[in-house]
Amino acid sequence: MNSRRSLFVLFFLLSLVVAANGNADESELKFEEKAVGKVVPSTVAHKLWQEGEDVVFVSVRERAEWDEYHIPGAISIPHSALKEDDEFSWKLLTTLSQTYKYVFSYCGAGHRSGYLAAEARKRGLNNVFNLDGISFWKERFRVTKGKPRPPDKQPKMIHLKEAYYYFKTGFKDVDFVDVREPESIVMQGGKIIKGSKVIPLSELTKRLGEIDCAKDTVFICEGTFDGGECTASPAAGKIVIDKLGCKAGHIKYMYEGYGAWEAANYPAVPFSKQ
Repeated sequence: MNSRRSLFVLFFLLSLVVAANGNADESELKFEEKAVGKVVPSTVAHKLWQEGEDVVFVSVRERAEWDEYHIPGAISIPHSALKEDDEFSWKLLTTLSQTYKYVFSYCGAGHRSGYLAAEARKRGLNNVFNLDGISFWKERFRVTKGKPRPPDKQPKMIHLKEAYYYFKTGFKDVDFVDVREPESIVMQGGKIIKGSKVIPLSELTKRLGEIDCAKDTVFICEGTFDGGECTASPAAGKIVIDKLGCKAGHIKYMYEGYGAWEAANYPAVPFSKQ
């Protein structure tokens, strides 16, 4: 009887700990309003972390992005797994939410992580917040880096004007592939580059048959136009080089991203999700 009573007391105490950790006080946080919505700046999250607050970082970037660099001590739960309602991934995020006071989800510049933070809150995980992105974090703070890639395995970064030059030559020898998630496209105004394909990074490994290695391929993501750096398009390039054997010289990504394309008034059309 005493052992049962002791177990009951233990579980009761644990439930109090979980409840305390699972209810973050938003008044302790500072937010910034960005194109992706409300974000926690990296400087604020890092300060909490350094002060010993109950903080965990969750990377929702895909494996190719994680392998290149990530926040030290972060937990990897790829966007693709959460998007597909993978039971293990959502259980892991739920456990982290119940264990830590603050859960900061991050991607490159807050687009994918913002959407998933909102989804987490719909599921009652109210202490999951959107970090401004690892591109802001790495400007000031340390990241864990993977092994450097050899040049023949590295996609080529191009800039807006060069991408437009490819566009003007026509689509006979060049494919433009937009790897933004549909919700990110809608958030940015609902348009894509005229003639481009939309293959979200989270779906790329399942849709590799749509990539033609005989052509030049230019990958597009959110980019740097509204701040931060999108890591989805270079990651897409690495995936097709590694998994399809495409020659690195044919695989490119536009650094500035879609926002800069539209700001330059280059041809764009409304996105229609099939």
